[in-house]
Amino acid sequence: MSKKSYRIIGILLVLLLCICAGCSAGRGEKYTVEDLDNLAEIKIYSAENHELIKTISEEEELYQYNQHSLFDDSDTEECQEELEKGLEGAKEEYYIISYKNPVARFGKKEPEENTTITLYENTNIVKMTVEEESIKGLSIPEEFLTFYYELSEEEIDFYRSLAE
Repeated sequence: MSKKSYRIIGILLVLLLCICAGCSAGRGEKYTVEDLDNLAEIKIYSAENHELIKTISEEEELYQYNQHSLFDDSDTEECQEELEKGLEGAKEEYYIISYKNPVARFGKKEPEENTTITLYENTNIVKMTVEEESIKGLSIPEEFLTFYYELSEEEIDFYRSLAE
């Protein structure tokens, strides 16, 4: 091959690289669907009057919400009753409802309710309820879709900050 052929191939490669870089930069997306775990939005309601306080759909806040996932590796099944008893007499403060985008490409395009986290006043214990419709193909009783977690001060402050 001659020097002219190498130059033409080099120019074409640089041009192709610029085009590819331009396309990905032009998307303007900071997070991928996997980063957001398909989370579409979060709605926060006052427990006292069920009034909508705030709707969160900004990607950065959704990403931060996913980083504070309640699921952990600890054996929570053994302490569920104990945590539930710890909430006796506690007053509900906020409902944090997360919505996910539907998985199907066709049909319903509206976000689907996924989970509800209930925050209580003066306690670090929260209740999380998984929406039955978010589990496709199975009918699971509600008692198996409710979980209790004890959060650290930092975690509970994060969830409360969402409402403010």
